[in-house]
Amino acid sequence: MSTAHTLAAAGLTGALFRFMIGATVAFRPAPGEAPSPLTIVMTLAAVVLALHVGRTPFSPGQAVAGLAGLAASLGLFEWAKRTIRGRFFSYIFSSDVPDFVCTTGPYAYVRNPFYLSYLMAYASAVVMTPDVVTGGVLVVMTIYFWSAARFEERKFMVSERAEEYEAYRRRTGRFMPRLW
Repeated sequence: MSTAHTLAAAGLTGALFRFMIGATVAFRPAPGEAPSPLTIVMTLAAVVLALHVGRTPFSPGQAVAGLAGLAASLGLFEWAKRTIRGRFFSYIFSSDVPDFVCTTGPYAYVRNPFYLSYLMAYASAVVMTPDVVTGGVLVVMTIYFWSAARFEERKFMVSERAEEYEAYRRRTGRFMPRLW
């Protein structure tokens, strides 16, 4: 394997590991609730990608493009993590009722910057090794995060923050900034 391949595979593995460690610091279980068993899906996706990309050859150009995507993904993740520091954010698929709407940092542009950062990493794996495995993981995880975002939106819509959240939802995109 080339040095570029080794660096890109290590970069992907490192980014996915950083997401897992960073998420355990950024998010908490809701009081009296264990994390959803659905969180294992993220771990399985990370393991599949790390093993597959590490063993699949790709060009130096693909490595560079993939690493650029991973850097952007990690930058967004860290920005979102810093933005929510000191605030209660529950685990994915938690049944808690939100008591505030975060609209600063990357949340000023997209409603789900953490999910977007993860999807950017999965897309970077597709750039490095465009095949059925990485593409399949990206599709499955897009559905997973789309479902999680919809689940969270429903929680907001029945909370005391429903009106505030609806106004926020109208001006920001779920995963992509609104340009109009």
